[in-house]
Amino acid sequence: MIASRQQLEEAALSYGILPFFSNRIKGFSVEEMAAPGMLFGDNSDDWGCWDWKGPVIRQQTTAYGKFFRRKAGFVSLELYPDFLNYRRAQYPVEEGSAEARILELVNGNEASTSAEMRKIIFGAADRKRAPRNLADVIEGTKPRRSILEPALQHLQMGGRLLIADFEYKYTAKGDRYGWGVALYTTPEIWFGERIADVPRTPDESFQKLCDHLAAKLPDADRNEIVKLLR
Repeated sequence: MIASRQQLEEAALSYGILPFFSNRIKGFSVEEMAAPGMLFGDNSDDWGCWDWKGPVIRQQTTAYGKFFRRKAGFVSLELYPDFLNYRRAQYPVEEGSAEARILELVNGNEASTSAEMRKIIFGAADRKRAPRNLADVIEGTKPRRSILEPALQHLQMGGRLLIADFEYKYTAKGDRYGWGVALYTTPEIWFGERIADVPRTPDESFQKLCDHLAAKLPDADRNEIVKLLR
């Protein structure tokens, strides 16, 4: 059971791939592995797993983002190059798309929050005139969150973006409050030369990831592992 920041990092490294929230593989998530009251720190003066994920990310031993069916989780640095090799082939970024513009911004600034992206990319147009689809976003009008979020999810699922940290608001007394805002960057910016090309095809990388999880989860249905990793 996970009851400390160190144990959260150790679990992520031990499995190599670890979703944060429950999924179709029973018991395979931070949510289900957290000690009672330690998912959000409800029964402790210390933080819980939800707050520890930021410090774990900063150790740069794992990548974190919405990698698993558009839900958050960890991938160890050891497995991450194969993860990128497979996912980038499955989730291409089209030239001129909202995803391409987001990547251009992040690469220029090294990291950006979704709020910064919305302001810089889409300007300050009237929300009532916000577009309803990604094609309209390219024209430069300010989108609703429901338009920006799918583009961010696509980039994370495709191994183009990850979450480098979380930014928080503080009171005048210095007390933190509210949910953290994700700070996005690219794998190349965050990990640098530690992200190396792998001598495998995308399909071979996918099989390696599936075999790895199957060995870690011998009781899991292979089909569910495949679905989780696609």
